[in-house]
Amino acid sequence: MINPNELWVGDLIQIKSKGTVGKYHSHKGDLVTINCKGVMVTAPKYDIRNWKQPKVEKKIIFEDDINSESKGGKLQDSIDLHIHILAPHMEHQSQARILDFQIEKAREFVQTAIGNRRFNLLIIHGKGTGVLKAEVLHMLKDFSKVRYTFDKNKGGATEVWLDI
Repeated sequence: MINPNELWVGDLIQIKSKGTVGKYHSHKGDLVTINCKGVMVTAPKYDIRNWKQPKVEKKIIFEDDINSESKGGKLQDSIDLHIHILAPHMEHQSQARILDFQIEKAREFVQTAIGNRRFNLLIIHGKGTGVLKAEVLHMLKDFSKVRYTFDKNKGGATEVWLDI
């Protein structure tokens, strides 16, 4: 059992009975208040535990993997960076960590496309606040093979033409 007096505001904790993860907000007596995606939830102190973010395993990419085709013999022409599609297990991570993960996956996608001499790609980043889109466009500047970028799906995606 956790002693609520040892918790700091923002510590990640889990409600054992529900599996819900949130940030510690406060406590009063035996009840602990947790911020779960903007909703304040209370739970008895015996029903909470510290929650550690799962370790993200870094995949080692071998040259054979880069040149191999995926999913039914076809190389993928697009990547959807929405976190619930890309990596549902990361939905409860911090926004900064999610953004870093999304940009790394987009970078790997572009590198693989260049290695496989793809000409046209689609990176789906969504409309949202535009932070992910801006980071994707900034990341694409690192590749000399990127010839053009175009808005697609009313700004929810970026089409990339490579100079192969």
